[in-house]
Amino acid sequence: MTGRTTAAGYGAAHQAERAKWVPIVEAGSTKCARCHELIKADQAWELDHNDDRTGYIGPSHAYCNRSAGGRNGAAVTNSRWSMTVRDWD
Repeated sequence: MTGRTTAAGYGAAHQAERAKWVPIVEAGSTKCARCHELIKADQAWELDHNDDRTGYIGPSHAYCNRSAGGRNGAAVTNSRWSMTVRDWD
């Protein structure tokens, strides 16, 4: 399918920004923007957006980035299912 990465917000601008980080992260001295632990040269990493996706916070472990996305998505879903308890006495 053509354009999937662009439609998801990972088009040419995102790929160019990530490419700038590749040599820095592969040097093994970059800390994860989420957990602040070092990203080892052989670890999977992603260029992480801020939570409202208006900019980047920097490289993050793939696990940390995706976990944050999962927590944010769960918070949205769970807020839709709030329950009101009434005391009718």
